[in-house]
Amino acid sequence: MAITYDKAPGSRPGTSQNITTGSSPTQTTAFGAQTYQVRVATGAASAFIKIGDNPTAASTGDSMEIGANVVDYFIVTPGQKASVVQGSASGAITFTEMS
Repeated sequence: MAITYDKAPGSRPGTSQNITTGSSPTQTTAFGAQTYQVRVATGAASAFIKIGDNPTAASTGDSMEIGANVVDYFIVTPGQKASVVQGSASGAITFTEMS
């Protein structure tokens, strides 16, 4: 049985970073000083993401796969970044800082 965690109650959307992705990893800019949660929304293709201080996402290994047309929330530390890559198709993914 899976445990599902929803976004934190009362979250406000902040800065969004829209990233066009492909077969090479792309990194976001650093999340803000008061950002502890990000909302991730994928487009028509699934994507692999990795969050950390200087992450590099890969379609194999330790990156998380998020399906196509999915919205999910992740806990982050202020100043961290996200890296995203897509295996076969290019697409778009949006990272929104929540507060």
